[in-house]
Amino acid sequence: MSVLSDIKLAHYKPRQVMKRYLEDGIREEQTLFFAILFGLLSFLSLLPALAKHAFLTNESLSALAAAQFISSVFMMPLLMYGIAAVSHLILKYFGGQGDYIGARRALFWAALVTTPAILLTSIAEAYFSEISTILSVITTMIFVWQWVSNLKELEFNNV
Repeated sequence: MSVLSDIKLAHYKPRQVMKRYLEDGIREEQTLFFAILFGLLSFLSLLPALAKHAFLTNESLSALAAAQFISSVFMMPLLMYGIAAVSHLILKYFGGQGDYIGARRALFWAALVTTPAILLTSIAEAYFSEISTILSVITTMIFVWQWVSNLKELEFNNV
């Protein structure tokens, strides 16, 4: 299946999608692709909010966008690598049987699945700031649900 159809299915059946990825074999280059794709999509998702911020504060949109690009595409995947390693070590302590690449895939895939909600939240922040906090909480809940479901499939797949 394509990544878009997998994202759509993951909103309803996250463990089923992760199980299929696990059966196909988790490859590092595909996992890194998901991390970079998440970074690019989150950068694009945040542009409406950046444009509003630049307009309201008279700051340069290009400077804000450049800083956000570096942060989203380069720094965020590095930070996520560390978070995935720590989550794997914690779950290993509690009997998890996965590996580091599986923990990375679980985190990167959960982040990628959350990008439509990130876009919606950013648009709401730019135009309807009253509901952006509620949407941010919902987006965070979607991410955590996806991440926990993926980790459960990868670390405790016999449960």
